[in-house]
Amino acid sequence: MAKNRNLRGRGVLAARLDDDLKERLRAAVVDPHLLLAGKAALAAALAWTFALAIPGEASRYPYYAPLGALLAMYPTVAGTLKSGLQTVAGLTIGIVLAHIAVWAGDPNWVTIAFVVGARVLLAGPLKRTAGGGSGIASAGLFVLVIGNDNLGYSLGYFVQTVVGVGVGVAVSALILPPLNLDDAVGQMSRLRRTAARQLQEMGEALEEDWPADDPRWPERRNDLTASARNAREALQFADESRKGNLRRRFHPHDARRDHRHVEVLETVATHTLNITNMLQDALHGTSREHPLPAAVRPTLRQAFTAVGDVLDLWTVEDIDSEALRVAERSLKELEITAYESSSKEVPFGAAAAIGMNLHRILQTVAQDQRIDGAD
Repeated sequence: MAKNRNLRGRGVLAARLDDDLKERLRAAVVDPHLLLAGKAALAAALAWTFALAIPGEASRYPYYAPLGALLAMYPTVAGTLKSGLQTVAGLTIGIVLAHIAVWAGDPNWVTIAFVVGARVLLAGPLKRTAGGGSGIASAGLFVLVIGNDNLGYSLGYFVQTVVGVGVGVAVSALILPPLNLDDAVGQMSRLRRTAARQLQEMGEALEEDWPADDPRWPERRNDLTASARNAREALQFADESRKGNLRRRFHPHDARRDHRHVEVLETVATHTLNITNMLQDALHGTSREHPLPAAVRPTLRQAFTAVGDVLDLWTVEDIDSEALRVAERSLKELEITAYESSSKEVPFGAAAAIGMNLHRILQTVAQDQRIDGAD
């Protein structure tokens, strides 16, 4: 019996290890950098294979095919296509410039300066069509110095690069094209949690009476600003990853809702930054502002905690109704306390302004939830 228990224990342990191994392998496979590296290597290998099969003069320059595949490869299908077209456009312009320079004679400082100078001049106008002209100078110099007036070299260079670009686009589109939806959702969730944590920490700032020059003030602002920027960039990257991606048909997703949620979270972040700035000045006052009255601080601290809890518990699909009611009551109490603490000298203090921003956060979140419910 003991032997059977040992065998069962080993079986459970083996199953757990097997599951852990599967998770690690799955994470490794879907790692964007590792996936891009594997696809680039595959594209280069395939491009080299196809390049060797091309007849004629172009067969003498097969090494340009893997280079074309490498230059085209990008994490998204749309990005790969764009990069590939820019590579071909830059190559074409570079070859034309080189052959114009060849008319002046053998490669010398004048012809080289002409090709490089033309690339710099064309960098601005051709930013979208040729990637800023990054490939113009290299292509022009290769043709000018290596090929010179040999049209066969230019043709082979062009054909093999186009083959490589085509292979790169095909590999990008057909081999596990990534849909970066999870990262966008994760960044939005991170922004929500960052805003929630910052509001709760504002309550701590009240309780601990942070000085105006405390380094935590700029740290909190920088964290929230970075989170908002990352969420927007992740959503833009997710949008790009869906363009030309065959997998999008099997993974339907409401991109409009994601954009709406990012806008809501950016509004929340803006109000949270306003609150942080106002509280930093109001805790001890400034030359133009009175400090927060002692009577309003406990109520304000409760409001920070309550609204922070709403954000912390809020998800894309649902909002905690009880937390929302508690937050609304806290803001009502803050409104009363702020009014009672006002005076002729300070009819509208920082507590009232902070309360308005907290109210706007709740209103924005609740309105977004109503829109989701209607959808």
